[in-house]
Amino acid sequence: MFSKFQEIIFSNFVNKNLQKNYKNCVFQSLLLFICVSLVLLLHSLFGGIIVASLGASSFILFVTPHTNSSRARNLLGGYICGAVSGILFSLLLNQISGFSFSGVDYALIFICAAASALTTFLMVTTNLIHPPAAAFALGLSAEPACIKTAAAAMIGVIILCTARHMLKKYLKDLI
Repeated sequence: MFSKFQEIIFSNFVNKNLQKNYKNCVFQSLLLFICVSLVLLLHSLFGGIIVASLGASSFILFVTPHTNSSRARNLLGGYICGAVSGILFSLLLNQISGFSFSGVDYALIFICAAASALTTFLMVTTNLIHPPAAAFALGLSAEPACIKTAAAAMIGVIILCTARHMLKKYLKDLI
């Protein structure tokens, strides 16, 4: 009975290629740790909301380094789309006020949603797909210091792209 339970657990929750790619899994997880540490350093120096989207980008880059979403073109392009949308809607949000009702800031809700939607539209129409960039735009649109935050995020993106480019021949798709 216990062996049947183990079989169910391993067949559903353990990566079948883990034994074959164990060293890569450890190596790439350590690379992700280093890159996320650098991103967190940027966050502590510049502030802002860049950590979540760049953390997701780090996962994509180091777990699936040979997919389209991991390409520097898509990563940089997606974040540029997110930065443009986020800054545009952040500036718009600074101009709009007074749409609160019962403690809900409706302007903030619609501005953040619009920034994410515009980023998605721009990424799809320009074929620069990198999903975390839509989350970046959403957070950036609510950020008063949006230009400083966008600059810090782009530095983070450049760090991630450089690390992936330099180490690409050692990286494998883990899933």
